[in-house]
Amino acid sequence: MKIFTTQVRVRYAETDAAQIVYYNSYFLYFEVGRVEMFRQLALPYDARLPIAETACRYRASARFDDLLEIHSFVAELRSKGFRIGCQVHRVNDDGQLTLLAEGHTAMVTAGDDGRPAPLPPAFRKAFEAAASER
Repeated sequence: MKIFTTQVRVRYAETDAAQIVYYNSYFLYFEVGRVEMFRQLALPYDARLPIAETACRYRASARFDDLLEIHSFVAELRSKGFRIGCQVHRVNDDGQLTLLAEGHTAMVTAGDDGRPAPLPPAFRKAFEAAASER
């Protein structure tokens, strides 16, 4: 499976008073990785992709100004949606990665009326290619 990689630096606004990343900020990192993955796949990211479920398991803390590497990947394809897996790592001074959080976002594909609709062929084709890539 292809892993889509995005790097971001922790901003002060994403931390608490102790300059430790606030737990909800990891969902923002998931989104950054997801949007960049869609960009690399040349797929639209818009209101027709509502989020149905999200989850995060925390492993370690990030701090203000840490360099993070976000790994996003196609975890599951469904008839009317998909699940994107995500891992957030700290890039250590030696270049090694420390896993900070992992989780997923399940999204449905919706028609113009907002109701669930079949996954568009372009999405299925791009996701299947990414899922099978090594």
